Amino acid sequence: MEQSETIPQVIVRQASIWGRLATTAAAHMTEHLYVGIITVVLPVMATALGLTMAQVGLLVSARSLVAGLSNIPSGLLADSAKSRSLFLGICLVLIGLSSFLMSFAQDFWMLLILMAVGAVGAGAFHPQSLAILSSAYRDRRALAVGVHDSSGNLGEVLAPLTIGTLLTYMDWRGTLQIWAVPGLVIGLCYALFCVETNSAPISRAGLKRSLWEGVLTNRTVFAMLLISVFRTMGQTALLAFLPLYLTIELKLPVGLMGIYVSVVFLFAGIAPSLSGWVSDRLGRAPLMVAGSALAAVSIAVIPYLAPGLALAVGCAAVGTMLWALRPIVFAAAMEAAPPQLAGSLVGFLFTGNMGLSAIAPIVTGFVADGYGLPNALHFVGLFPFLACLVSLGAMISLRGPARS
Repeated sequence: MEQSETIPQVIVRQASIWGRLATTAAAHMTEHLYVGIITVVLPVMATALGLTMAQVGLLVSARSLVAGLSNIPSGLLADSAKSRSLFLGICLVLIGLSSFLMSFAQDFWMLLILMAVGAVGAGAFHPQSLAILSSAYRDRRALAVGVHDSSGNLGEVLAPLTIGTLLTYMDWRGTLQIWAVPGLVIGLCYALFCVETNSAPISRAGLKRSLWEGVLTNRTVFAMLLISVFRTMGQTALLAFLPLYLTIELKLPVGLMGIYVSVVFLFAGIAPSLSGWVSDRLGRAPLMVAGSALAAVSIAVIPYLAPGLALAVGCAAVGTMLWALRPIVFAAAMEAAPPQLAGSLVGFLFTGNMGLSAIAPIVTGFVADGYGLPNALHFVGLFPFLACLVSLGAMISLRGPARS
């Protein structure tokens, strides 16, 4: 008769099972800490170096472009290389090294090159991390992706607060040097101590054939790409125009506006883990349809909510519904594609998201100029509504078995 496990043995076994998720989530939170360089440090750097607004915009656009272009080669590497944990660690080291070297920048061009170095690490990170989790948690993909998303959102909440505190006690150069430490330390630790071996690396010839058949011509994957792009378009436009609506239309103080936006991010951080857990049990398609529809409604009703509790609840609903969709969409796409192509699939999705979502703020800006900010928010709600329509159309092919 087999002896039952003791409590310490159960703890050790569970730690070994979920340790990969915990360490990868910590790495993802570290990667998102560096978003604070754009949101908090960049304005200070621009003033100190005498940059024009056009140069600031070029820095941000160049970072986004380089990060987007890094996704596809990183995805191909994640599927063909044996040691994905090594490459994930290198991504974090590149980001940390970029922060350190930027502290010595003396002009725009030097800053542009060094920021691009960090963008390579940021863009290449996600195909590696999500391929690792997809392989490790095949039966709990949405939960794993949800925890991964939540950890990144937590990093975006912590970054402005921490960097802002550092900037009150030292200049931007010292702040960037200290901010380099998490990327360098966590990156080296992950590469050296969180070793993960790709048990089924695919050959170059097999990768090309499988990529064409399993991803590029896969109708379900294409449907997930459309849903993901529409969701990201809504998110990008919302984050650009919700603060403008709060400050210009409602004439709220900047501090109060920041509180409402923080409410969005707080619930955006919590929602992905919960939605991923539920999705693993109830299936993907019904939650995509319901979630995208509720996201559209929650955005559209914001202009009708008075400042106070009602507006705070509305912001919480937006953060919950819009951000809860991503782990479900990514998990559904991973299940529709061959498992050995998880990295390439993530690179494909992220490149589409980052490239096409840039259209949304531009179009929304024209709507705001012509019809006002409240109607601009109504327009933003159309993006998740389009995601809902695509989800309905893909419902039959995306029926996932409920998991217990």
